Amino acid sequence: MAWLKNISLQQLYQGAAYTFLKYPLVLLSAFVGTWAAIAGVDVPYEQREQYTYLEKLVQVSALGLILFFVLELIGSRYRLSLLQRAVGWGAGIALLATYYFLLPPELQTKQHLRFFLLALTLHLVASYAMFFNRREENAFWQFNKALFLRILTSALYSAVLYLGLSLAVLAVENLFEVDVHYNFYQKLWFFMVGVFNTWFFLAGVPDDVAELEHTHTYPKGLKVFTQFVLLPLVTLYLVILYLYFGKIVLQWDWPQGWVSVLVLCFSIAGILSLLLIHPIRHTEGNTWIRTFGRWFFRALFPLIILLMLAIWRRVSEYGLTEERYFVVALALWLFCTALYFLFSRQKNIKFVPITLSLVALLSAVGPFSAFQVSERSQFNRLRIMLEQQGMLVDGKLIPATQDVADSVEQEVSSILHYLDAVHGLERVQPWFNLNLDSVLAQHQDTLKAQRIYDRNNIPVVMDLMGLEYGQRPYLGQDMLFFNTNAGQQQEVWHITGYDYLLNLHIGAEKVNRQEALQPNTYKIGSDSLQIRYLEPEAGQQETLLFVHAEDSLGLVLEPLFQELRQKGRQEMTGEEMTWTRSGEGFSLKLELQHVAIRREKGKYRLENISGRLLLKVED
Repeated sequence: MAWLKNISLQQLYQGAAYTFLKYPLVLLSAFVGTWAAIAGVDVPYEQREQYTYLEKLVQVSALGLILFFVLELIGSRYRLSLLQRAVGWGAGIALLATYYFLLPPELQTKQHLRFFLLALTLHLVASYAMFFNRREENAFWQFNKALFLRILTSALYSAVLYLGLSLAVLAVENLFEVDVHYNFYQKLWFFMVGVFNTWFFLAGVPDDVAELEHTHTYPKGLKVFTQFVLLPLVTLYLVILYLYFGKIVLQWDWPQGWVSVLVLCFSIAGILSLLLIHPIRHTEGNTWIRTFGRWFFRALFPLIILLMLAIWRRVSEYGLTEERYFVVALALWLFCTALYFLFSRQKNIKFVPITLSLVALLSAVGPFSAFQVSERSQFNRLRIMLEQQGMLVDGKLIPATQDVADSVEQEVSSILHYLDAVHGLERVQPWFNLNLDSVLAQHQDTLKAQRIYDRNNIPVVMDLMGLEYGQRPYLGQDMLFFNTNAGQQQEVWHITGYDYLLNLHIGAEKVNRQEALQPNTYKIGSDSLQIRYLEPEAGQQETLLFVHAEDSLGLVLEPLFQELRQKGRQEMTGEEMTWTRSGEGFSLKLELQHVAIRREKGKYRLENISGRLLLKVED
């Protein structure tokens, strides 16, 4: 950092101005995105739907920042004229404007995933945009090394400056009793990340390819990190995966889906290691690098087969989703990469970012994108399932008139959940005579009128189909969980007309076990109150039995569970979670905060409940 001693404020100003003139649209994108992020901080939660354009601006600005950075790299590398650069800028602005207007009013999972894929594509393109000449491999490596180090340096400076400014403001706030809004710190963070970090990073981007090609500096610490941290991790992953592969072969059993994550981690760590030590592979004493490279890609093939088997099982059972699509795409990319580095004479490391950027781009847009393929897969699964049940005839839905297997209802619920969350229900709309948007909007308006914010629309759609809403079994167990929570947590409990108030909890640890038959006993004056859970038996329904002195009251649970389920949502008001019972010797009021039930043989059974019990003892 000795160079800092010779820098004056004038030089800093001139450097900042030079960077702005060199990357004007990059910094303008950063300014717009930062402004949108800061403006969004002040938007109240209940008014967020009126300011969705701010989130869209953040996404478009982030993409514009990388896009214009790529265009400036290309313009600088190939010495494009001002007119040629202006044409590129105009095309970039047109693309960003089109992307902005194609975004829906409210961004969902699909839009966030596509944004990530497009941002990844542009980042990868930035790594090789100046190096289409295959002979400039060293310049390519040196350039990306410089970018990587500049990113780390920018992040360090931004973080330290943010912490320093935050502490300074906090000191002024406490010492001089100045009122600083808590949002200030979040806004300051957005400014540091969006403006300062971007500006500082751009000031250190190298652009002289000829100089980079003749630069052969290699950080010693990088070799130490790769040789003693990354490579041992790669070896550890390799041992674990091959032991598991041997277990699969010996037991002749399907691999678990989680193995996909480990294979991808192993592959990424191995390829990253090879990229980091690529410039020194031919230096004296480093023949082990070339040996490692050859055997690494050979070792990939059995693991790619393991990866494909694991994901194929999930796809064959549940169809494609975006996550499974990405695993399949990465598996195919790994296969092609291994083939290239084993059999190609050139073995150019630019193959990695170029091909990976193409995979990311094809996954983001077009008829074979992750979104189009996944939606078609799940829609077809749902269509075939309903046709097999006789519920879909000539493209029109016939509500179920007889019992449908629980597994079918669970799968239909799961697919509809996916479609609604990621793609919307437009594909299934032609099956219904009613307008789903109108029905669901009316449902949401009813919930908002009750101050309930539950975005789960699927129970309403399932009801239109004549099916019962269900969810996929948890952790492979043969049961379902349907949870309802008191949406309005009452701070004031009305106890007028009652003598006692006690906390109540009947947990899952007691249900369906012998100790469930043991009553919960509470001391009530000179007597006691016993609460017993009665399991459903022949001629007897699942019941909570309240016994005081010689009197008893029974609360049959199945009607309560059906009542909750028919609400078509999980978040309930306090009134909806309240039940009263009266007898000769006492009366009670049950005000629940949480109910968990599971589905079993077409009926709902108690999992656990918690809340308050109000008791009145008759004289």
